[in-house]
Amino acid sequence: MDLLQAFILVVALAAASLATWAGCRWFYGRKLLAAALRLKKSDQSRLFSQQQTAQAKKQIETLKKELEEQRKLVVETEASRKRTRELELALLAAEKVVEDNSGMMPLAPKNGFADTQIMG
Repeated sequence: MDLLQAFILVVALAAASLATWAGCRWFYGRKLLAAALRLKKSDQSRLFSQQQTAQAKKQIETLKKELEEQRKLVVETEASRKRTRELELALLAAEKVVEDNSGMMPLAPKNGFADTQIMG
């Protein structure tokens, strides 16, 4: 083997190595870019999901507060209705007592004031 054949062999190996390197760089470069793009999309999705979760938590807290206020209002309304019913029943009972005593001397005058005439 002479020097020219050795030189051609070295150049051929260098060219083959360069072609292999360029092919690998192109092939795996595309793979790396695709993986980077998927990672970016995944990160964006994760951030969006975190934002949605935070917003949902805020809305849940707001709804819980509103629900608690509504429950308090219902309790107060029920207490008010119960008290109103009790007062109405007491008023009806008092009116009935006044009607029942109509043939007798009234327990209290109709105007609400006691008689102040001097009897004598």
